Amino acid sequence: MRPASFDPSALRQHLRRHKIADLPELKRVLGTDTDLTVFRKLKQLHYLASYTHRGRFYTLPEIARFGGSRTVVA
Repeated sequence: MRPASFDPSALRQHLRRHKIADLPELKRVLGTDTDLTVFRKLKQLHYLASYTHRGRFYTLPEIARFGGSRTVVA
């Protein structure tokens, strides 16, 4: 049996709409229960993780805007 295929464009679309997301939210978007699947797809998108909140939040480089000290500006 061939393993399920997950499209990273679903993550890109979700992050563009919502700006940030946490892991459980991204798992729901992809329709998987596996963390590693989400991280493989995020890696293809060259994602950014939050420095604070134990890296809990994820976004894309084209969404994040940084201030002078590389802090994200809303």
